[in-house]
Amino acid sequence: MRISISALKLFKACRQAYRFKYIEGLEPVQKPDAMQSGLTYHSKIEDIYTNGYCSTEDNSKESAMALAYEKYIYPHFHVKAVEDWVEYDLGQGDTLIGRVDGRADDGHLVEHKTTSMNITDEYEYELQWDEQILAYMLATGDRKMWYTVIRRPTIRQKKNESDEDFFTRMCQWYDEDTDSKIRLIEITRTDEEVQEFLTSLLNTLGEIKIAIDFPQVKCYRNCLHCNHWGRRCEYSSICLNYEPDKEYIEFQKRERS
Repeated sequence: MRISISALKLFKACRQAYRFKYIEGLEPVQKPDAMQSGLTYHSKIEDIYTNGYCSTEDNSKESAMALAYEKYIYPHFHVKAVEDWVEYDLGQGDTLIGRVDGRADDGHLVEHKTTSMNITDEYEYELQWDEQILAYMLATGDRKMWYTVIRRPTIRQKKNESDEDFFTRMCQWYDEDTDSKIRLIEITRTDEEVQEFLTSLLNTLGEIKIAIDFPQVKCYRNCLHCNHWGRRCEYSSICLNYEPDKEYIEFQKRERS
């Protein structure tokens, strides 16, 4: 079985959401705005490292974020490869897989993250315990990785303000209280912490196999996940009254891998 890092995280966060995505194979037809924004921003960061610049003609908030990255992160931190796949043999025919955003000049993995919150020391502390980090470290044997984090602009366009003027104001927004809006974070973990994660991962994998092999066993929802990261779960519209034989126009079905 090939299991992704994101699938493991979702199963632990909410088994009902895991069922919808990985067992029923339901994918939203339209991506949430925050997710689409993150994809656009990641693409612009890749352009900076690939071409030396990114297009900002759209005057979008993602372009303002990318210019802030170019101003405050890029001069001091370089990525030698964009997108990198990692795999780890878990034994018994199981493989952990994942995709990272890049690899830095020093050889360590890099992830680019966006947030709607201020980047505080508390935020940084919580980020460091994201199991995704331990999964990457398990897969690579490394014990250090980098995170770049940027806050999405929260200011709004004024009445009669042109798109160009609003874009300029978004770029200037990053020049005030910059440390709470964009940061480069170094994260390290010990061998013992990674080994503890592996033990937990194997236990979770066993539970996932039971959920797949015995679909009649109910997957319970975790209500704490309903508004995870400040946005509603993408399966909220079907969570309470899902009928497997019914077609839902807001979802498309893919083959289970």
